[in-house]
Amino acid sequence: MSLGLLIPLGLLGLLTIPVLILIYIIKPNYQVKHVSSTYVWQLSLKYRKKRIPVNKLRNILIFICQLLILTAMALILSRPALVYNRNTDRSDVIAIIDSSASMYTQSNGETRFHRAVGDVAELSDSTFSADGAMSVILADETPEFLATRIDRRNRSALMDILQEYSDDASACSYGTANIDGAIDLCEEILAENPAAKIYLYTDTTYGYVPDSVEVVPVMGNEEWNASILGAEAELEDGYYMLTVQVACYGQEGISWPLEVNVQVKGANANLSSEGNTISFKHTVDCKDGKTQTLIFRNGGGEDTDGIFYSELQKGISSFTSYQEISITLSEQDSFADDNSYQIYGGRKPLVNVLYTSTKPNPFFTSALDILRNDFSEWWDFRITEIERELRGVPQPFVTEGYDFYIYEHAAPDLLPTDGVVFLADPDIAPTGAGFNIVGRQQYQTSMYLAAEEEHPILKNISAALISVTRYNMLNYDSAYKVLMSCDTNPLLLVRNEGRNKIVVMPFSVHYSNIVQMPEWYTLLFNITNFFIPGTVNGNSFEVGAQISVNPRGSVLEVRDANNTVLGTYERPEDAVSFTIPLTFTTPGVYTLRQNSYFNGSTTDLKIFVKIPAAESNIWATEDVLSEPVIEEKPDNTVQELLLWVAVALVSLLFIEWLLQSRDNK
Repeated sequence: MSLGLLIPLGLLGLLTIPVLILIYIIKPNYQVKHVSSTYVWQLSLKYRKKRIPVNKLRNILIFICQLLILTAMALILSRPALVYNRNTDRSDVIAIIDSSASMYTQSNGETRFHRAVGDVAELSDSTFSADGAMSVILADETPEFLATRIDRRNRSALMDILQEYSDDASACSYGTANIDGAIDLCEEILAENPAAKIYLYTDTTYGYVPDSVEVVPVMGNEEWNASILGAEAELEDGYYMLTVQVACYGQEGISWPLEVNVQVKGANANLSSEGNTISFKHTVDCKDGKTQTLIFRNGGGEDTDGIFYSELQKGISSFTSYQEISITLSEQDSFADDNSYQIYGGRKPLVNVLYTSTKPNPFFTSALDILRNDFSEWWDFRITEIERELRGVPQPFVTEGYDFYIYEHAAPDLLPTDGVVFLADPDIAPTGAGFNIVGRQQYQTSMYLAAEEEHPILKNISAALISVTRYNMLNYDSAYKVLMSCDTNPLLLVRNEGRNKIVVMPFSVHYSNIVQMPEWYTLLFNITNFFIPGTVNGNSFEVGAQISVNPRGSVLEVRDANNTVLGTYERPEDAVSFTIPLTFTTPGVYTLRQNSYFNGSTTDLKIFVKIPAAESNIWATEDVLSEPVIEEKPDNTVQELLLWVAVALVSLLFIEWLLQSRDNK
């Protein structure tokens, strides 16, 4: 881009400036003469002398404005413009370095990524010797320029950047490279120089490559990879069935017998035993990148194409529960980051639920059974049911030792402090609960509820469909939020302050239609999910995937395999919910440690982060490499500046007029 004049002869208009100066030189000057005067005349002269400095400054400003006005007129005659030169005599070279996980594949002690960095350094030598400019793009999940149009004068800066990436063993990403995004970045350079040449250093083979791009392969012929693509454990007939998917990638036609080793820690644990460690293995032939599935199960199975069964004998290698399953491959291949796999989640954290009622009803018990199944992926729900009166004898309230307390029709004098409390149709207000029962309201016909505010507990619940005929009237303090009401009276309240986690529903399900609707189970589900959320949805995730973590307590620590704390997150005091988005950029085992609100105990949840399965194919092929878009423009794009000069001219004319008018006063 450069500033130019479309009609340079227009600058002859600047000859008017000497004319203006000549006018000021020959302009007659008034002579000051002393004359006799009256007193009034003397005062007038005195006043005029005080104005002389101001007049001189104003005259100078007027002169400057007139000079600028003449200059602006000359520029308008010469038509100034910005000229964008799209063609350049200097050659442009763009190097794209693939930074996907498969670039960690190595041979002869060198990874593909570092091989690509070295090749880019060699390309820079030839580029600078030809007096060209060099740009480098790192293509990971979010491609970016490492260097932009560096010439030989700044060669050392580029060498420092490349050396930094060459020395860093973890400079390459463990995710998937966005090559299309890197090609899009090249369009910034191509807009200036359409003749720029693009070099892509990658381990992917493309069927079609556009003319403006040259693909430089960085693979070694001897490189191969044995991979665990995925694994999962599922319950089948009371025992876990383990499914493992493996594959080998390398030279076509070569078959690799893979030995898959499995170790189960904490197998067959129960309340009185931590379980034991069992190991088993199976060998399967892999060829031409075809996925092979191994199924370890009791009773075995009949092998089919690509699916192989291995029988687990009960009492020897069967497992009804587990703490951790480790799957490994014994082969020494060229890419080691997918040779192991961890499975967690076999032993769920225990959640003790207590249901106490003067008259237990199936609306609660059946809903709790469904809750136990729905939350089985995260928690092991143990439900205890206590009838307030057993054969006419009142039973004492249990107020400790549980995580979730449900009291129906009757409430204890003092609420538990070690769990979540749900009071359904309480007969009294427990001490320190923060509310009082002030009366009872009864209707002849059904009255419908109204939602008072949005809240996770009301998710997918239509308050207007719920009716009641009788309820207790309450007074409550400001610690409660009213979620539903009837005739301005609160019918669902929630308190969520530290150890005070209370839900109050001051009506009986027997005087409502709620149990006849999906809203009843949805309400219990939402209460459970709000106060005792499943921490994370799953136990294994890919690098770069965003994980939503819902801590049960107020503090969450994230630790790596070396027990190093990577981050600490605290729940804000006024937060209605507490969800933390996490993204891991390195494969491995991570621990999510959370504390309990009630007793300060900690719970560790382990997750496994793996490289994307597609990155295990170190000899991947793609049909088409995207072609960069080059906008069609003339070789020299011109943007005239007449408008801006005209605006300046009008402004100067106005200022000059304003100064002249002040001078005439």
